[in-house]
Amino acid sequence: MTDQSGLDYQFDTRVAEQYDVIRGHPAEVSDEIGRAIAAQMPEAARVLELGVGTGRIALPVAAAGCEVYGIDVSAHMLAWLSRRIATEGRDNIHLARGDITALPFREGAFDGAMAVHVLHLVADWADVLEQVSRLVRPGGMLVLGRDWIDPESFSGTLRNTFRRTVVEVGTEMLPPGATAAAPPSGGAAIVKTLMDLGAHPVGEGEVIGAEWQTELTPRQVLDGIRSRDDAESWVLPDDVLTETMRRLDAFAEAQWPDLDAELPVTRRFMLGVFRFGDRARA
Repeated sequence: MTDQSGLDYQFDTRVAEQYDVIRGHPAEVSDEIGRAIAAQMPEAARVLELGVGTGRIALPVAAAGCEVYGIDVSAHMLAWLSRRIATEGRDNIHLARGDITALPFREGAFDGAMAVHVLHLVADWADVLEQVSRLVRPGGMLVLGRDWIDPESFSGTLRNTFRRTVVEVGTEMLPPGATAAAPPSGGAAIVKTLMDLGAHPVGEGEVIGAEWQTELTPRQVLDGIRSRDDAESWVLPDDVLTETMRRLDAFAEAQWPDLDAELPVTRRFMLGVFRFGDRARA
């Protein structure tokens, strides 16, 4: 199988081991997320997960009764997940190593699909969605999940500042005559593409799959971004990340005198749900 966008080296054993620490959910929240996603699918649905990773979504969805088929480009993450599957004795998760831009499944093989924090890593995400529209049967579901952090919290403030600073630094470091890359795909573009493929949103928009409170320190958020264990810093060039973190550290020190003090953060797991119609096969 081919590497996905040259990112395989980023998903090494260290990242696989730390991924659930950085991006994981408390056990009870994980169970709630699994039930929320499974509730959008038919009973005992065959569900494809794009970028299954360490199984933080696949495991609870399988526990809620779905038959999950997960694909990921990272051998390290799949090995980590395989050990978890064996430990739990679960027989309704099936894994394949592969590139999600070339999905190796037959048309109409699945009752549904799900993608969580993966489309932004793929340049041609629209083609991935076109493939999914063929692999999911007519009337089948697609769930797009994302983690939401209260933008008014310290963590939300830090992350929004990080994103703005990445754009500033990246633009400053462009060679003469170069232009900045287009920003990652946004929600509106994804919705339009899906509707062009014959899928329609279910409900009035995203729904809350789970909500919970946690406590973090500013230093934990900064270190997570700096170490590349955070998904948003995986793809940044070294020079861009170094300068971005220099500015972000200065911002944090000015905002919060004690970077090791725990502060409350409200988190949610959001679901965008779409149903494929016959037009996806046109």
